[in-house]
Amino acid sequence: MLSSEAKSNIQSGYSQILEKKKLKPRRGQKQMIAAIARTIGNIQQDDDGNRVSNQQVCVVEAGTGTGKTLAYLISTIPLAKDLNKKIIVSTATVALQEQLVVKDIPDVAKNSGLEFKYALAKGRGRYLCVHKLDQELKDQRMQDAAMDMFGGIDASDDQKALFQKLLDQFTSAKWDGDRDNWPEQIDQQDWSMVTATHRECSNRRCPHFNACPFFTARKALEDAEVIIANHDLVMADINLGGGAVLPEPSNSIYVFDEGHHLPDKAISHFASQVKLHQEENLLKQISKAVDTLGKQCGTPMGLLQVVSAMPEHIGHINGQLSYVRHLLIDFMGEQADAEGIVQHRFRMGKVPEGLMELASELSKAHNTLYGLIDKIVEALKASISKDDGEYKQSDAERWFPIIGMLQARLEGAGLLWLSYAQMDFEDAVPVARWIERINNEYEDDIGLYSSPILAAELLAKNLWSRCFAAVVTSATLTALGKFDRFRMKSGIARDNHCEIIESPFDYPRLGQLVVPKDAVEAGHGDEYSQKISDILQEHLKDTESTLVLFTSRRMMNDVKYKLPYDVADHIMTQDDFSKQEVIKRHKDKIDNELPSFLFGLASFSEGIDLPGNYLEHVVIVRLPFSVPDDPVDATLAEWLESKGRNPFMEISVPDASVRLIQACGRLIRTETDTGKITILDKRIVSKRYGNLLLDGLPNFARHLHA
Repeated sequence: MLSSEAKSNIQSGYSQILEKKKLKPRRGQKQMIAAIARTIGNIQQDDDGNRVSNQQVCVVEAGTGTGKTLAYLISTIPLAKDLNKKIIVSTATVALQEQLVVKDIPDVAKNSGLEFKYALAKGRGRYLCVHKLDQELKDQRMQDAAMDMFGGIDASDDQKALFQKLLDQFTSAKWDGDRDNWPEQIDQQDWSMVTATHRECSNRRCPHFNACPFFTARKALEDAEVIIANHDLVMADINLGGGAVLPEPSNSIYVFDEGHHLPDKAISHFASQVKLHQEENLLKQISKAVDTLGKQCGTPMGLLQVVSAMPEHIGHINGQLSYVRHLLIDFMGEQADAEGIVQHRFRMGKVPEGLMELASELSKAHNTLYGLIDKIVEALKASISKDDGEYKQSDAERWFPIIGMLQARLEGAGLLWLSYAQMDFEDAVPVARWIERINNEYEDDIGLYSSPILAAELLAKNLWSRCFAAVVTSATLTALGKFDRFRMKSGIARDNHCEIIESPFDYPRLGQLVVPKDAVEAGHGDEYSQKISDILQEHLKDTESTLVLFTSRRMMNDVKYKLPYDVADHIMTQDDFSKQEVIKRHKDKIDNELPSFLFGLASFSEGIDLPGNYLEHVVIVRLPFSVPDDPVDATLAEWLESKGRNPFMEISVPDASVRLIQACGRLIRTETDTGKITILDKRIVSKRYGNLLLDGLPNFARHLHA
């Protein structure tokens, strides 16, 4: 039950923040606070504080303007204190993560009367590895041109100058080693040379451990009661067993803001791939690295058998890869010689028997080679912290991250072969498996891919069943007014509380939804691009700041090039600059009373905030159905069809509805915004599913002329 103290703290915290900021209580905000408090307050625990009941997940779709951030913070903080649990607030985008850390959470801490500590959690890859930086500046990296994965023989003069600057700023305490706090953009290739993966990190054995930016940041998490993370980091932590980077799931209340992204993030974390040429190069690098390690540092007696066994195992894997290449080229026939990228998806994820047998052999061989490399890695790791190890301490410090990274890449390849070696259970949701023949001026290779088609089981098993409690919120969790599609994707059980909180905005007064007379049926090719170009000339007004949303980059560029110069001159596409720079330049033009038209794709359909006169017109060129040849969606559709279900109505239409709502959500961001949404796709009124899509949108004043 919700304790009287927690209830009192929620009420007083909310009242104080409203009073201090001179805000009015919002009905939807109070609804959301009550739903979260009720869900978490009803959780039953044993004597050790472990959850013993279900219905621990609260799902809230909160319309724009609800004030959901304040609602989940003001409700979960007192509850977590009362229950002695940690709060992990997870976002999908860096922008929202930064907003929480810089603005929203400090605001609650300052004005609510609630006392709590908070900290930002990031992955290891966002932090400087002092040891690798030290090695770069000492020129003690592996001196071998064949190891191009480490950036060549030496760092360039420009890179060395950058690295020295990083070191100077870090040692003088003017920079904390966080990439995001460096004042300039650091190229990814440069940054990869001075950051580490968990396979390259020797943890407490590292001579620079006490100065490590990553572990310094980790210490702050130990004292924090509210931790701000992101979906990728949560999934990485869950993938490592939970509690590796973030607090233990059983001791945590998760809040997933922008929660509609979580299932897709989970799928990407459990996907795997192998490109045959790349794996052959990896095997060469492993062989070369072990050979060079032996020549430079000697081979310990205890590892002689390990090192001597490796060439045979590497040769065996190379032989099997050659068989796989021949098998796949024969399988693809004439397509194998086609230019570009040719994809073949295995129906229901079922690979041919011959490929499955080869994958089984490769999976076993990878496990054996991984085990041999692991013995070298463990010997190097143990030698870092002592003088009498199997390797000299200085050699171990230098070589551990190199061999560790090679081992991690081999492990990733092994996961792909394991997936291809397994047959999905008869009644289980299948895994999507497909191959690609890449044949262009940059690359000549064959790729094999594997991905779950639903994250439901993964999330149910690894997250929902293990967490103490969770709140999932977003402005777009329902599709066609129901939570069914989100439940299918996320694995959240039906008996958990789900609630829709309507936006407080007066949409009929603030905005119009227009389907003009010149709207057209969706098409392809040059003729369709010309039609859209002609229509846009009529609908782009110099006096209206406008966002035009496309479903295809090619279409976006084709339409821009077909527009007259006097219109095109005012257009910025999302590819012209970084997202932040495009938004900045657009605002600058509006502030200077100049025309500005933004052309964007899906990433501009959400996560951009252009209130007031910065955005007065949103044009949706085409209904946002997913690409029909996406192998994950296609396998899911096949599986649903095999169960006698309708994938178009269960997947395609609901997903298009969510994307359409997100696109329309760009227009009205505050209670005083006004504007118009124009849909140029006639299917919204000509097809039976059009009414379903329209009914899912905010109730703008409608003008359907097509």
